[in-house]
Amino acid sequence: AGAGLSCSDNNEGTVPEEEDSTVALTITDAFPALTFSSPVELMHAGDGSNRLFILEQRGLVKVFKNETNVSQAETFLDISGRVSSGGETGLLGIAFHPNFSTNGQLFVNYTRQQNGQLQTVISRFQSNERAADANSEEILLTFNQPYSNHNGGALLFGKDGFLYIATGDGGSGGD
Repeated sequence: AGAGLSCSDNNEGTVPEEEDSTVALTITDAFPALTFSSPVELMHAGDGSNRLFILEQRGLVKVFKNETNVSQAETFLDISGRVSSGGETGLLGIAFHPNFSTNGQLFVNYTRQQNGQLQTVISRFQSNERAADANSEEILLTFNQPYSNHNGGALLFGKDGFLYIATGDGGSGGD
């Protein structure tokens, strides 16, 4: 028997429905000609360009057309020289500005080593239609990570226009 959660405003007395254990799932390789190294996120820019962006943990953002027969992904942003990656660290999140199609701004969440201390970095980059300029980095926020695990990374713009940042719980063990 399975359980579920209700997102309704009034779930008082709600009983989870039984799950159908006879459901069959089929997994299909959506982009069979593409391979990536430690992908951590798949995102679109919301700009109507029919492109998808893949974050590779080591510090690369790859871009390709959202078409099954696509045969190549191009590097959109390469910050691998700044990123400390491995385990639960690296390039962990990306968000495209709500007006990305006109202003070309994107935001990333990554980890780096600074004077022997692991840090999370939230940065803004400028881009054109082909690529983001790694030299346009504007660091907006940094904070120390006490451990190399449990680093959150999601970046999302809310309907209010604010950028929301998932930071993780600080790591360590025993959980």
